[in-house]
Amino acid sequence: MDMSQAINLLALLVALAAVVTSSLLTWRALRLNDNANHLPIVLDALKAQRTAEFTRMEAELWAELPRQDVPLGFAKLPEPLRGHAFEVGCYYQHLACLAEYGVADWDFIAVQVTYRMLRTWDCIRPYVNAERKNRGSDSSFLNSYERFAEKARRTDVDAATERLYRRGGRGGPALRAAPMLRRRRQPVTATE
Repeated sequence: MDMSQAINLLALLVALAAVVTSSLLTWRALRLNDNANHLPIVLDALKAQRTAEFTRMEAELWAELPRQDVPLGFAKLPEPLRGHAFEVGCYYQHLACLAEYGVADWDFIAVQVTYRMLRTWDCIRPYVNAERKNRGSDSSFLNSYERFAEKARRTDVDAATERLYRRGGRGGPALRAAPMLRRRRQPVTATE
């Protein structure tokens, strides 16, 4: 190989490296921009679960709903329980739609809500099925919530948390060894 061919080959390799680097940086910028656009939506959606009113409604739902006749479904429940059931159920439906349809990171939503969301689903499931029967269709009520709950039940939340830390660039050894990540989940009280 003569000198001019070596220079041409070197120029080609430099140009190829520039194209690959530029493509990677563009992809990363697009991903960050997409996340930045969705972050306000996700944070706003998660706001309800941090309010005392929502946690009170959810705790009342857990306590009172099992005392009701299942064939009532949702629409025929007495007030204020009907309002609580719709508000809490539709809240988790909304989060499920954000996660299931890719608007929000699935792991991020699941890590935030799994325990309470599953507890609520286990409580309302017979009434959801009755509501679907009353409406005449198995696909007529809280379908995304059901799908999300089934997937979340099979998810290792500790592993999902670790994936989030790794993707965020914050998953170094010191953070992974933190006691809060090693601690086993404790039962959540009605006010949590």
